[in-house]
This record gives sequence, structure tokens and C-alpha cells, in this order.
Amino acid sequence: MTNIPNDARNHQLYLKQVPEGLAGPEDFEVKEAPVPEIGAGEVLVQSHYLSVDAALRLIMQDSDDFLFRVEPGDLVRGSVAGEVVESNNPNFSMGDQVTGSLGVQNYSVSDGEGLEKCDLAIAPLPSWLGGFGVSGLTAYFAMMDVCKPMAGKTVLVNGAAGAVGSIAGQIARINGARVIGVTSSAEKCRWLTEDLGFDVAINYNDGDIYEAMLAAAPDRIDAVFDNVGGEILNQSLRLIGLRGVVLLCGATSQYTEEEVTGPSNYIWLGTMRASMHGFVVYDYAEQFEEARQQMSAWVNAGELIMRDNPVDGDVDDYPSVFKQLYQGGNRGKMLVRLPAARG
Repeated sequence: MTNIPNDARNHQLYLKQVPEGLAGPEDFEVKEAPVPEIGAGEVLVQSHYLSVDAALRLIMQDSDDFLFRVEPGDLVRGSVAGEVVESNNPNFSMGDQVTGSLGVQNYSVSDGEGLEKCDLAIAPLPSWLGGFGVSGLTAYFAMMDVCKPMAGKTVLVNGAAGAVGSIAGQIARINGARVIGVTSSAEKCRWLTEDLGFDVAINYNDGDIYEAMLAAAPDRIDAVFDNVGGEILNQSLRLIGLRGVVLLCGATSQYTEEEVTGPSNYIWLGTMRASMHGFVVYDYAEQFEEARQQMSAWVNAGELIMRDNPVDGDVDDYPSVFKQLYQGGNRGKMLVRLPAARG
């Protein structure tokens, strides 16, 4: 028996126009539709949380370069965490808590492909979009498998207060490395050093970023974990150490630009015999459970903090929360907490 109210409606977010600069509410429109009906082998998921991800801005570009492009008239792509409220699929029961890439809407139908059950004994539901979801798994595998932090090494994390960077820096610290974080405000710097255990935090809006990096790492940097690209990455390259690693996790500074620009200081990669690595977390899909168990152990031991940054709202609030993300309004994972999650 379903728990869906008789008067329930499905609010869905569509892209109205290609954004210029930061995407805002004027670039989207909300449409109302009946709650969808499920067929054989399908489930109905009621969304409780919407994941707010910077990379969405990249795939809203007016370009055919992106495989998962969102064009005007399309339902906005996005991951949700929610509850199975109807099921014709033997692998899912009513009441199951799940995550999946189901789009920005209150209700969605899935055949189960790509839908993942959430073990709430390990972490609460919103954390399955953050620390135990793609953000945390990216931080874990990129840091552990590519950056390889250890005692005696120095790791620089650009975009350190975000969903990925905040966890990546802590993982480097847990493994004995000296950790430097770059972020956008004095408040976030204090959070990184006082709460998350970063050794140094740099506010890129406060003076010469290269001089600040140089003061923090006079003996150079062994690994750069980069989430932002642009000038911050460019200046980081000047301090890469001998046989160092530059991990390209994201490029948030470039997602709103019509033309993406690369770093001019790449010459230091050759001089220092360093390397630059691309990264896609789904290459490690078969190891996700192992990573979650390890991160859960760190959380239980008090060594790892996973912060969610939920904003109460509904589907129509998603554009303004997305804009807040680009204006630096988050610490940790930004989410929209929908009415279904608030009882």
C-alpha cells in the first residue's frame, strides 16, 4: 500500500535557457505533473534530498562536447536520495532508502538500474550523496590511489572546503601527510584548520596566492589535489615537487566560462619530472564497498568528519541553492532537503 497523498503532485525542474555566467533562477522553470505510475519491474522513488553539484554548470554549456549535456527543455540532471514508495521490482521493497541519478524532481520511476540501496546503519541518508556517495568516494580513491599521501609528504588541496576537498584533505592528514588547503574565506580557513585538522589554510581572496603557497610549502608540494583549475591550479604548478603528482578532480573556476583555459605553468611538470592525472571515480566501482567500510571506521574513530550542508526547500529552490554553491555558500556537501525529509 502506498503512502502517497491523493493530492500529491510531482514538481520537476527543467532548463529554460543556456545560462550566461552563474546560473540563476531565471535559467530554469518548474513544471508540475501527476505522480508517475510504475510498470512491471519498476519502482517509484520519492526524493528526500537533492544533490547540488558544481559540475552541473559544465553540462549546461551551449556545446556538443559533453556526453551528458542538459539542453533547454530537458529535465535537469541530478542525484537524489529518497525512499521507495511503490515497487514492482523484486530487488526493492517499499521503505528501502536509495540513491540514484533520477533528476531534480519529487518523484521518479526507475527500473532499478543504477539505483543503490543505502545502509543507514553505516551513515544517515544525506551522507549517501556526500561522504559515502560520489563526493567521498572520489576523495578516497583519488587521494589513496593517485596522490598516495604519507608521512614526510606535503599535499595541497584546492577547493578544500567543498564536498570532495574537505574529505580529501582529511584522508591525506590521516595518512600522515602535511596538508595545505586553499579556500575562499577566513571562516572556511578556520574550519579547515580548527575542525578538520589541516595544517595550513589559505584564503585565495586575501593577497598573493602564490606567495601564500610558497610560505606554506617552501620545500615544494608532493601532490596537488585540484578541484578548481584556473589561476589557482596555475600557481600550484610552480611549486610542484620532484616527481610530484597533480590530480585533476574538477575545474569549478572554468565551468562558467565560454572558453576553458589551461595552465601556462605546465613547464614545471617537465622540469620536476612530475605528472598530471585525470580521474573518474567509476573506474573504482568494484571497490566502493571497501572504501565505505574504511571511511566508516575513520568516522567512528573520530578521525574523519563528513559535513553535509542541507538547505530546506523544494524543487523550485534548487536554482537559488545552486547559485549559492558557486558563491561559496557551502562547507561540505550542499544539498536541498525536501519536504519529504522534513516529515
